[in-house]
Amino acid sequence: MKKNLLTLICTVYFCGIAFAQKTDTITTASGLKYFFKTKGSGPAFIPGQLAIVDYILTLTDGKQIDATADRGTPFAAQVPGKLIKGFNEAIPLMHIGDRAVFILPSNIAYGEKGTGTIPPNSTLIFDITLLDTKAKSLGMVLDSILFAKPVTADSKPQMDTVLKTFNALKKAKFKDLYVSENDLNTIGYEIIKKYPADAVELFKLNVKLYPKSYNAYDSLGEGYMDMGDNKQAIKNYEKSLKLNPKNTNATDMIKKMQAGGKE
Repeated sequence: MKKNLLTLICTVYFCGIAFAQKTDTITTASGLKYFFKTKGSGPAFIPGQLAIVDYILTLTDGKQIDATADRGTPFAAQVPGKLIKGFNEAIPLMHIGDRAVFILPSNIAYGEKGTGTIPPNSTLIFDITLLDTKAKSLGMVLDSILFAKPVTADSKPQMDTVLKTFNALKKAKFKDLYVSENDLNTIGYEIIKKYPADAVELFKLNVKLYPKSYNAYDSLGEGYMDMGDNKQAIKNYEKSLKLNPKNTNATDMIKKMQAGGKE
């Protein structure tokens, strides 16, 4: 599902970074390096708020790992929060409207283990635009009630409470909340490995809210796959492919299940 940058774009983009590093790059105590491409006129970000951003994530060799433009929706998360250290440090340095490039050494990124398509010990380059801030999102509200407090290793998701709260908020048209397809998706992935059936319930709600999202159906397919229900998994991966024929993850998962593997 990831795309590489065109060679020309890489050349221009990284030459720009190299130039900026020589002129106005700031380095923090953690090793985070950053410079501004555009200065916004909005208020400064306040820690604890929900940050709504567009970003492009690349490696130092120019390979694009992720971009909000590919999904057609901004990324939103509470900062600081359940994010890598470098991202938690970067956002509070911005004002609304700012666009900045942040260079994260591996110790404040994914470290020695890496993750997914990010190799171990990788330096990450985030090109981030802070679009807006909000006090709360749908995801923040639901995440706060997902488990009874205090949370222990044996805690189970309070799905009845989550679903009742979701339905009440939906009836109120999610007043004063930032809502995106990432909200339910993110919570689902928090519990998918240990409680796949509960994750599926969240993913089902998400496809109802975003019936044209290939990623929502992709996640639902993964939930069913983790439950061992390959029939439903394939069905939803196929729906994802109809919406986005370039979704190679869905293609790969279907092949693995048809070959007899769960993953």
